[in-house]
Amino acid sequence: MLFFFLGNAHPGLTGIRNLGNTCFMNSIIQCLASTEKLVKYFMSGGHRNDLNRSNELGFRGEIAAEFSVIVRAMWDGHCRIISPRRFKHTLGQFNQQFVSNDQQDAQELLLFLLDGLHEDLNRVKLIFHKILFSSIPCPIFSQFYTQI
Repeated sequence: MLFFFLGNAHPGLTGIRNLGNTCFMNSIIQCLASTEKLVKYFMSGGHRNDLNRSNELGFRGEIAAEFSVIVRAMWDGHCRIISPRRFKHTLGQFNQQFVSNDQQDAQELLLFLLDGLHEDLNRVKLIFHKILFSSIPCPIFSQFYTQI
């Protein structure tokens, strides 16, 4: 659940409550939630059409869905402070490194989150595996040499 602290709020000027040693997570959220195109994408609801809950490389769309809740709460102008407990819980479901309240590396979270958003919002529904063969004829022995 995302807890909101209402008051005189301004869109984009929303604080994030520290849930222990989660400043690494809060800083990454602040950075990504300040990226104009990303904010427009989530605020417009465009991500809903792109959610790919069947991508085997993704996280059933849950990372993207929870991140959209965070972005919308930060930019709708109703909240001064949010507490991203559910977002943190969702991260921990898919990566044990983020389960505890221990300090973590912000770069590792950024890489995990960007990968999660990429896979959860990947429009490609099927993955095709294709092996390419290269055959070279040998003029001396009239044989083909195949290379994978």
